[in-house]
Amino acid sequence: MSYILDLGTAVPKDSLTQEQFYDIYSSMTEDTDTQRKIKFLTARSAINKRNCVEPDIKKLVAMPLEAKLATYHSSALELAIGAIENNTAFQQNKENITDIIFISCTGMQAPGVEIDLVNHFKLNTNIRRYNVNFMGCYAALTGLRMAKDICNTPNRTVLMVSVELCTLHFQNKFIDDYLLSNSIFADGAASVLISSNDTGARLKLEDFESRLIPNSKDEMSWKISSDGFLMTLSSDVPKSIKASLDEKSLFGRTPSSTGWAIHPGGKQIVDSIKSTLHLDESEVSASRKVLLENGNMSSATILFVLKEMLANRPSDKPEFIACAFGPGLTLESALLSYV
Repeated sequence: MSYILDLGTAVPKDSLTQEQFYDIYSSMTEDTDTQRKIKFLTARSAINKRNCVEPDIKKLVAMPLEAKLATYHSSALELAIGAIENNTAFQQNKENITDIIFISCTGMQAPGVEIDLVNHFKLNTNIRRYNVNFMGCYAALTGLRMAKDICNTPNRTVLMVSVELCTLHFQNKFIDDYLLSNSIFADGAASVLISSNDTGARLKLEDFESRLIPNSKDEMSWKISSDGFLMTLSSDVPKSIKASLDEKSLFGRTPSSTGWAIHPGGKQIVDSIKSTLHLDESEVSASRKVLLENGNMSSATILFVLKEMLANRPSDKPEFIACAFGPGLTLESALLSYV
């Protein structure tokens, strides 16, 4: 058995509203058609603001990759510490932590952030360490699946941390893929404490499912270049996710029988899943709130949604399905129950 004891989140102190972002981004091109596209994307994003470690976009564009990764390491550590300190179960269970999983697709180096966290919090130096890198927005569910497997062994406690600094990889390019990704991605961090012991548990990890959606490999990608990490994000992604959900139910559940925690990769994705599964607006309210207040923080986003699910636990549905999407296209899902 494996249980989530609690979650903590953190975001950078700086942020940009979508209106502020539009003013900056549109000033970087003189092409009026491109400016109209940026206006359309930001106005229709269902995002109010996005948190960012560096709000000066023009400064980001001028940074070489080495400088971006140096900024990543220092800022990621600060945010990770904040997310752990905001996790109420951490101090109570600190001495029991046996494993740490660190998740990110927006930066990497060795020694990594997870080692800095072990040193900062003076965790046991015999702790087992794992990194989940470059898997994209669904990686937190992959991390939870790993934690569940670890907790099949008695007396194990896993600290899982996701940190994503997507805005470091803003691209000063004006093709449609970059216009879309530049307009929705943001920075944030989350921590989860998972245990084989149900004392103080808030959620139980029941099951996991992973799907690789056929003929969709080119619709989303994340590649390293000298300008930073390059995101390809096709407008066909919502249609591919819809087709996968149309084909087969998750965990044999009917959509109306369970709650839903959907990764808000963008407004269209949430709208498409809501329509496909015939969900009430209340079933996607947690996802919409996270998108509105934070934007898409890649792998950390679904953990923000889980925190919202705990804060607004329904009385009529004892379990819910969490699902997130990323390169592949991959649909990763988890079945969780309230404790």
